[in-house]
Amino acid sequence: MSNFVISNKYPCFADELSKMGHNIVFSDAIKAFPQPEQTHVDMQILKINNDIFMLQECEKLKTLPHKENITICKNKAGKKYPKNVLLNFLYFNNKLYGKASAIDPNLYGYCMKNNIEIININQGYARCSTLVLNNHSAITADISIKNALEKDGAEVLLIPSGNIKLEGYDYGFIGGASGKISDNTVVFFGNAKSHPYYSSIKEFCSKNNIETKILCKNMPLTDVGGIVKTY
Repeated sequence: MSNFVISNKYPCFADELSKMGHNIVFSDAIKAFPQPEQTHVDMQILKINNDIFMLQECEKLKTLPHKENITICKNKAGKKYPKNVLLNFLYFNNKLYGKASAIDPNLYGYCMKNNIEIININQGYARCSTLVLNNHSAITADISIKNALEKDGAEVLLIPSGNIKLEGYDYGFIGGASGKISDNTVVFFGNAKSHPYYSSIKEFCSKNNIETKILCKNMPLTDVGGIVKTY
């Protein structure tokens, strides 16, 4: 059984994961963030290998097991970009992708100590924007992420923006609307079949030996802020 952190805004997704045998912990509500982002776990914590980085404001998540592996951010989160993306970085193949000027100092220090190269890209919501399948393939609608990962030798499926629900915004991101629950399984939050590129997404996943599962098929494909496996 795995432990996952997820938003509590759409309980049906947590219920489906629980039925699959996983333990669910709900994310905090970060009042400093714009309302649609307040419970998004991909804005609150970042896991690199067995180490977890967490916003100061995550009072509930600070009680997670294995607290010796948790590092709290030095800076406080803010409402306006880029102060809301202190941890919104994409860890891929021992490199960290995102808006380098926004990185929390404690995360930066960790990367320097552990020889993790920080790659600056224009997209500050790097992790929200990307579904990582393995250490050599990913899916995104962001061209700057695609170009950066391909420069590192990855194979990237570029999909169009849109067709993902995120209340308060025109659309959400593929990384926030999905997540890996095992080495060979990806779940989508809502009816991914409604996405115009679903057949390409499914085919790309199959090519990488990844099974796709849709949770709550009666819901639209929804950016819930993804999921984070803590142990």
